[in-house]
Amino acid sequence: MKKVSIQGIKGAFHEEAAKNYFNSEIEIVPNITFEDVINSVQNQNADYGIIAIENTISGTIHPNLNLIRHSGLRITGEVYLPITQNLVALPGTKIEDINQITSHYMAIEQCREYLKQYPKWRLIESDDTALSIQQIAKHKIFDVAAIGSKLAANYYGLDILAEGIETNKKNYTRFLIIENKANNQPEDINKSSLALTIPHKKGSLAIILNIISFYNINLTKIESVPIVGEPWHYLFYIDVQFESIDDYARMLQSLKPLIENINIMGEYKSGIYPLNKIQTNQYETVAQN
Repeated sequence: MKKVSIQGIKGAFHEEAAKNYFNSEIEIVPNITFEDVINSVQNQNADYGIIAIENTISGTIHPNLNLIRHSGLRITGEVYLPITQNLVALPGTKIEDINQITSHYMAIEQCREYLKQYPKWRLIESDDTALSIQQIAKHKIFDVAAIGSKLAANYYGLDILAEGIETNKKNYTRFLIIENKANNQPEDINKSSLALTIPHKKGSLAIILNIISFYNINLTKIESVPIVGEPWHYLFYIDVQFESIDDYARMLQSLKPLIENINIMGEYKSGIYPLNKIQTNQYETVAQN
């Protein structure tokens, strides 16, 4: 059975994404931090790790890109997960009983419009959505609700008071799969994640982009981050998608003389972007009594 390291505990969105990606029975290795996820794969306490890398609302999680780049681990896959946030509480709890909401800061941010309806609620940030749900169940807290997944609510026996309370219904997170090394690399790879350092001179980036285009490569993502200790010098994270592995190889060869450094963080098969997220009635209350 595959052992998959996640950030969070059972019921976290990372577990849901892992199950969707592997589509088979897996053993979850829970961790509180993303650094712990990296360490567990490096130390072979898990076969794979899964790490959230960007969200359609909050953007790229740059610290996680940096963690992967410095780790020496390889990106071997990706999965997109539609994120539906739910208000959950102990069975028997009513909306009017709630004084406090607890969840990961990102989940709270994604539900601000719903939360504005209840200005008296205290909003408390936690390390993980599922952890917030677990703590309510463990300590039998009737005046506190959490924001998180249906999976976590089911795991810990909590009721869903309101479904789909996220402000933007087109809320998706992209997760990357990481391994110590890429074994049995599939023949149908069509995507690559690269980290490039280019010369700090006029036109350098334009030349790189023209080369990518010349070889009929689709640039699906580009992000710049400052290089610590080198003012105004930047590292570029890019994702490219291609139809021909030969064109991709020729593109790399053409880039090498023009850049200072290139780190191929992973080559893998692109994930399928889910366009069929189920839409719920906005802030539908399903368990008031």
